[in-house]
Amino acid sequence: MIIFVRKLLYMQRYLLIFLLIFTAITGFYFFWSWSELPSGHRYIYPLDDVYIHLALARNFALHGIWSINSAGFDSASSSILYTLLLGFLIKIFGDWEFYPLIINVVFSYLAIYVVYRYFKDFFGKRELLLAFILLIPFSLLYMTLLLGMEHTIHMFLMISAIYLIQKNVKTDFNKKDFIGLLVVVFFISIIRFESMFFTLSLALALFLRKRIGEGISVLIAGFFPIIIFGLLSLYSGGFFFPNSVVIKGSFPSGVHFLQSCWMIFRDGILLNTSFYKCLFFPFVIVAVYIWKNYKSKNVWDVRKETLLITLILTAAVHSLFAFLKYRYENYLMISMILLLVPVIIEFWDDIRQKNAKFNIPNIMMAGSIIVVFLVSIYRLGYHDKPLKLGSKGINEQQIEMSRFLGQYYKGQKVIANDIGAIAYFSHVQLLDMVGLGSTDVARMKVANKHKTRDEYIVNNKKFITEYASRNQYKIAVIYPEWFPGSPPSSWIPVASWTIPEKYGPAIRRVVFYAVDTSEKETLRKKLSEFDLNPNVEEWFYLYK
Repeated sequence: MIIFVRKLLYMQRYLLIFLLIFTAITGFYFFWSWSELPSGHRYIYPLDDVYIHLALARNFALHGIWSINSAGFDSASSSILYTLLLGFLIKIFGDWEFYPLIINVVFSYLAIYVVYRYFKDFFGKRELLLAFILLIPFSLLYMTLLLGMEHTIHMFLMISAIYLIQKNVKTDFNKKDFIGLLVVVFFISIIRFESMFFTLSLALALFLRKRIGEGISVLIAGFFPIIIFGLLSLYSGGFFFPNSVVIKGSFPSGVHFLQSCWMIFRDGILLNTSFYKCLFFPFVIVAVYIWKNYKSKNVWDVRKETLLITLILTAAVHSLFAFLKYRYENYLMISMILLLVPVIIEFWDDIRQKNAKFNIPNIMMAGSIIVVFLVSIYRLGYHDKPLKLGSKGINEQQIEMSRFLGQYYKGQKVIANDIGAIAYFSHVQLLDMVGLGSTDVARMKVANKHKTRDEYIVNNKKFITEYASRNQYKIAVIYPEWFPGSPPSSWIPVASWTIPEKYGPAIRRVVFYAVDTSEKETLRKKLSEFDLNPNVEEWFYLYK
């Protein structure tokens, strides 16, 4: 009893120390990025996408419209739960741009507590200590918090699901524990649509365990809210899935099915450098673990490794059909910590007790563990400058664009391709050239997704040009590089803004076009009058 209490106190001490370290690191980057903004300026998120959630949530809360614009149905958010949560807060407390920051603070600390409980309840203090060592650099939880997106909630829900899977396995799927798991599966399915991969993987792992009823229950809990949203979306004129999912997601073509399957595997795993940085070596560690623990047993017994099967399948399918960088991988990274730490500690014990032989599997295990730590250090360093300077970049480009458009084009029709701050602050009527916030554009892009590059360029330019002319859009504020091929020749470039650093916005230079040729001189005059941030370099195009 005394030993148990002492062990518990040690683990609580680890939790307190880690919370202080996490708070210090997060606070350091928060205040550093804020200090890069002009004196007296409010905090700006280092990512423009958070303002898409805010614009959509505000319109839904105040006007009942699921769009970044004041009319129509445009499913610009890939997180039903996050947008609804923001909308609820706006409805109750009023519009405020810092709800995402508060939400992320709360759920990051909840995530840390779940990690603590997982290792306290199922393992020991050495596993907890190693998990805390890896948590900051490997999962980048502090960075995810500062971005202000839904990914922190996704990470929290994912590790809560892991905790409950482990608990259900140990209690033989006690009714109360399993209901708790179903509740988490329900919410995880609507925080991000990649969670479908987790739902399917968990159901398959349960089927392998001959838990057919539980597997079917997981499928119902995970897909019921997605189906309801999809049907409502179709009824409202949208796609079954949000625009971002149908545009960015990888899926086989019905015309060249086998070829497109190969391309998905090639691009998602075989030639995907992010896969090798994030998941390849964790996969090696798991493969060696399975070989060492089941080589002398019936290989079919591995089906009892419910958590392992669920996470490995989720990670593999995500790699094939979704992005594995920019932040989208972080829910997998924090999950891998919970999966890998006990395996690493077990391997370390074998080395200490001289039970580990000098053979190829153990060399692979040791090498992969070293690489996991090196990748953690790399991820920590790689995101240093983007976190310090991202807010400054967003302020100098996206916020300035929203100020200009709000001052001179409020309520008017504008074409853009990085739409967050513009949608939230300027109150213009946007056509999103990428399609995330405009269903008509998204429909065209999906229809041409599997065409040749040349065909896609021609069809895209024809559609955007005709749509803009037919609906009387006056100007465009875009990255020319993002327009497939090049912007239409009928659009007249009037001026460009270039920010000094490359952090925050996708591209440093944005160009203002007169889509309606009669707007050229008016746009030039308005740009000349605008009180632009002095850090932004402005150039005007000259015409003879």
